[in-house]
Amino acid sequence: MLATARPIAFFSYTIRLLSLAIVTFSVGEAFGQDVEADVDVRVDDLQSLEVSVQPINDFVFKIEGEGAIFLINTSEGSVLVDTGTPYAQNEQQRTAIREHATGPIKKIIVTHFHGDHSGGLPKWKSEIDAGEIEFVAHHRYTYMSRIQDELTPFFLRRYYPLYPTRVSLDPNRPPSVHWEMEPTRPVFPGSDYAFELGGVKFVVIAPENGGEGEDGVLLWLPESRILFTGDLFGPLYPMFPNLYTIRGEKYRDPLDYIDALDLVLDLNPAVIAHTHFRVIEGEDYIQASVRRMRDAVQYVWDETVLGMNAGKTVWEMMRDIQLPETLAVSQGHGKVSWSVRAIHDIITGWYYYDTIANMYHVPPTAINDDLVDLVGGGDVLAQRAKAHLRADRPLEAIRLLDVATGNETKAVLEVRIEAVEKLLSNARAGLANYSEIGLLKADLRASRATLKGE
Repeated sequence: MLATARPIAFFSYTIRLLSLAIVTFSVGEAFGQDVEADVDVRVDDLQSLEVSVQPINDFVFKIEGEGAIFLINTSEGSVLVDTGTPYAQNEQQRTAIREHATGPIKKIIVTHFHGDHSGGLPKWKSEIDAGEIEFVAHHRYTYMSRIQDELTPFFLRRYYPLYPTRVSLDPNRPPSVHWEMEPTRPVFPGSDYAFELGGVKFVVIAPENGGEGEDGVLLWLPESRILFTGDLFGPLYPMFPNLYTIRGEKYRDPLDYIDALDLVLDLNPAVIAHTHFRVIEGEDYIQASVRRMRDAVQYVWDETVLGMNAGKTVWEMMRDIQLPETLAVSQGHGKVSWSVRAIHDIITGWYYYDTIANMYHVPPTAINDDLVDLVGGGDVLAQRAKAHLRADRPLEAIRLLDVATGNETKAVLEVRIEAVEKLLSNARAGLANYSEIGLLKADLRASRATLKGE
């Protein structure tokens, strides 16, 4: 089964546009299934998951944890899908694998480079190097890992505010060996890797792009109709994808992502072995929920294209484009407004035709000191920012207070704390997006520490 070709995807995209123009309906209702507009879990809940073994059928097991591992047993040996995190919990998962595997591990399929999926690889390195285990991954796995490996100090500084209990800024920390390991069997888009082991048929499929990077692979068991998706859908299900992850990674192409979801729909799985939280069962529900996620991305793409052609700014589109109720899915990890800007920037790049100054190296912050002097000091900015805050405009207040960066007075810090607390309250009561909340909390910690003179 080959990856969906672009002409087919474009044709189906055109048909979807026509159908959306004719009638708006609930995708869940069309399949007699209710699709959640949101889910109860969030990314930080992963850290509380304990190791357990959950059977999917009589030969497929999910080894639960912060990064789950799937064990597939056959009469000639076993296959692992993902390897878990590099944290201490991984040893418990390896113990569970030893207890439930019916033979030696023959292949390890890593769905993508993220550390909660690839972090346990070094524990298998000697067997992989000896040729006893085949390490299977997307051909872009090495490329994506290289970016993370070479830019580790940069990324850790960005990750730390969001994952303070999982990220170390110690310059003497151990290297991330899992990003130095290369697949012994890379898989390329349009050229599936099909094999049979112990009478079980396996098909490894490499889409052009996925929900959390361009190196995602799927594993399909055609006879059992189980599809292992890694993070194709992100950590939550169903959810709007992380077309741009605020912690910082390459943009994920929305049209490629739509193609990948069309591929899932064509396979028509009965079970989606979703890495994080629950395993998804029931072909009608899977069809309804995948269609809703796909159509939600298509809607955001279409609206962004319409806005760009109409001359709207990226800021206006971030404000205005929202999912209709019939396409609502969780934005607890991916977020529509960030994806709108990602789509815009994928198409246009970083120059917005707003000011010629942005063609040069002097940043907008270069004149902040001048502005502070001209208005009469940071306290004056704080006073105006407080007026915005009282008018329920916390974002405008933050923009003003940003001008005072480096010239923070007690008043500036106090108003900033109040404004960020307002944004944090709104975020928790609204989408409850993990990254948005994490960065707001990090901003609060910094302002409070400065106010205390720390």
